[in-house]
Amino acid sequence: MAFNSLPFIFLFLPLVMAGWRLVKPRRAALVFMMIASYAFYAFAAGWLSLLMLVSTTVDFTVGILLDREERPGRRKLTLLLSLAFNLGLLSFFKYYGFFIDSVNDVAGHAVLRNTLHVILPAGISFYTFQSMGYSIDVYRRDIKACRSFIEFAAFVSLFPQLIAGPIVRPSYLLPQLQKEGPVDNARVTDGAFLFACGLAKKVLVADRLAFFADPILNRASSQLTRTLWVGIVAFALQIYFDFSGYTDMARGLARILGLEFSINFDSPYHADSPSDFWKRWHVSLSSWLRDYLYIPLGGNRKGSRRTSINLLVTMLLGGLWHGASWNFVLWGALHGAGLAVTRMWQRSRGETREPRLAVRALTTFLTFQFVCFAWVFFRAPSFGHATLLLGRIARGTTGVANVSPTVALVLAAGMLMHAVPVGWDQRLRERFVRLPAPAMGVLLALAAYGLHLAAGAKAEPFVYGQF
Repeated sequence: MAFNSLPFIFLFLPLVMAGWRLVKPRRAALVFMMIASYAFYAFAAGWLSLLMLVSTTVDFTVGILLDREERPGRRKLTLLLSLAFNLGLLSFFKYYGFFIDSVNDVAGHAVLRNTLHVILPAGISFYTFQSMGYSIDVYRRDIKACRSFIEFAAFVSLFPQLIAGPIVRPSYLLPQLQKEGPVDNARVTDGAFLFACGLAKKVLVADRLAFFADPILNRASSQLTRTLWVGIVAFALQIYFDFSGYTDMARGLARILGLEFSINFDSPYHADSPSDFWKRWHVSLSSWLRDYLYIPLGGNRKGSRRTSINLLVTMLLGGLWHGASWNFVLWGALHGAGLAVTRMWQRSRGETREPRLAVRALTTFLTFQFVCFAWVFFRAPSFGHATLLLGRIARGTTGVANVSPTVALVLAAGMLMHAVPVGWDQRLRERFVRLPAPAMGVLLALAAYGLHLAAGAKAEPFVYGQF
């Protein structure tokens, strides 16, 4: 059930909002939310939603054991068992087929046979990382173990962030779930407006750009160089508005429920280096990889060469997290190399002052070109297709790019919308939209129906990546 679907907006969401408000006390409300979230997830994963329940049970138990145990060896063993279970579950369901195909490709013939036909459960990458992060935080004594299974299950399964993030830290979300307070109608209105803005980004911008970019990139061999570049830029904007639109919808839904999620995207194409890009793009994932992978590997504490290796390993695994394909691994490797080169360059300069405007403009332009180059491997269905597309660009076929006025308008609007600073939605609502929560809800429903009609063709919530 996608956020941009009519059943979600007109049926599921009103029922959940009403139940969350009316069911008392807080523990009963959390039971209601957990059941609603599992029902939401069952639409996408079916019986595989039981895997989330098993993972939740394991990490809840591990958290209590870690909290009680004082012996370092026992605590480390308990954590390792939790990590082995979670990573084993993720590896089997997400990478089983990829492993078999890779072995067969290296051997040149079918050494192994894929007889299980494993189905990838939706959102398994997100809830696995969120649940693992909890166990690691308890092990580090950063947080106390949650003693209520209902609270912990609601934390893992909370439907706004379940399918595609953001990855919310337990220290940030669990206290919000445990705290009971009065309904704030202003926050409900803010949330509804933010949800509508995210819906517009997804339906009116991302999906429109997809209809232009997909035919170009799917038939790269017959396209002109300029048309291919415009197609790549269109995809770069498409994937930004797709992911950030979903995040805005998730944050809006959380705000309607009286919760708060952290900002996940901050104008990433304004970044002036790969490291700046990852401070702006999918912030909840990049910070998770930093805190739970890069720093435990040694971070930047063991010399320049080891730092570069740690960056490369972190981004290789980050690329593989996005999908079971060598294309995603290569995409991660490119960003890992970009981070390592950026760090070496910054250390060699030894400058801490802000660069001049002209220098910043140049580095921002070059960073955007690098990110778009890496997006080719993320977007392409195979490595061969990516090299075909890049080879077509390198040969430099001349001609005028075939871009309609409508697409040019959407591209221009996308670049302008991307430039809007964080928090724009709340400032805009406070300035121009002064409606009570019920009226905002009606407006949201009408806007959703209008956007659904404007979209014309049905679009999937996410086309690229396997989460």
